[in-house]
Amino acid sequence: MKLQRFSGLLTRARKPLAQPLAQWFLTPKGQQLERMERNLLAPQLQRHFGSFILYYNPPVAMTLAPNIRQHVSLGDPQLDVEMYCAEHKWPVSAGAVDAVVLQHALDFAISPHAVLREAAQCVRPGGHLIIIAAHAWSLFGIYRYFTRSVWKHAHCLPPARITDWLGVLGFSVEKRSFGAYQPLLDSQALHQRFNWLERFTRGKKAPLGGCYMLVARKMVHGMHPQVPSLQLQMQKIRPRVVTAQTPHQETLKHSEEHDR
Repeated sequence: MKLQRFSGLLTRARKPLAQPLAQWFLTPKGQQLERMERNLLAPQLQRHFGSFILYYNPPVAMTLAPNIRQHVSLGDPQLDVEMYCAEHKWPVSAGAVDAVVLQHALDFAISPHAVLREAAQCVRPGGHLIIIAAHAWSLFGIYRYFTRSVWKHAHCLPPARITDWLGVLGFSVEKRSFGAYQPLLDSQALHQRFNWLERFTRGKKAPLGGCYMLVARKMVHGMHPQVPSLQLQMQKIRPRVVTAQTPHQETLKHSEEHDR
C-alpha cells in the first residue's frame, strides 16, 4: 500500500502553471528577469521576416518582431491570448507560420515533448523556432531550490537535451546565447549595482546565465528522384551480357585459316 502511494506521487499529473508564472513576472524579481530576457530576444526578432509569428503561452507582453506582419498568441485560457488550445493540440495548420516563440513554455509544460512537437509542426520549411528557457547551472538555477514561488516546479531542461530533440524534429540550431547573469533581488537599486556583471559576462559569452536562448531553423530536405520498385526488380534479375563464340563465328575462323 505504501509503495502504491509513493508511485502515485511520482506519476501525479502536473497542473497548468502558465497563470502562476505570469503572476510571478509581475513581481520585482520577475520584472528584472523580463528586462534581461527582452534584451536577449529583441535583437534576435529584428532578424526575422515573414507574415506570421506565433507566441505560445507568453508569460509577459510579447516582444514584437518589426519585420513580421502578423503576431498571434495562443495557449492557456487563463492568459490574455487570442486563441485557446491544449498544449498537445494547436489549432494551426502545418507549415503556416514563419517563427514560433516559446518563452519558458517548455519549463512549465505538462509535456515538453508535446509542446515542442506542435511548435515544430507549425513552422514552415526554412522558418525558425526561438526558445527561451531557464538554465539550471546558474545563480537563478540555485534560486529556484530555495524559493516557494512557481519556479520550484520548473523543468529547467539543459540546452543540450533540447538541441537533441530539435535534431530529431528536423531542426538545426543556429544560435545559442545566455543572459540573466546577475542575481534577482527585491531591491531595484541593489539590483542595478550588478549591471556591470551582466555586461561583463555577456561579453565573455559565459554559459552560466540564468536563462538561455536557442534559435533553430527547420531544415529543407532536397528532393531525390525515386526509381520505381518494378524497375529496381528488373535491374536485379536482368542477365549480364557475356560474349561467346557462335558456330557461325567458328566456321568463319576456319575459313580464314584455309585462305592463308
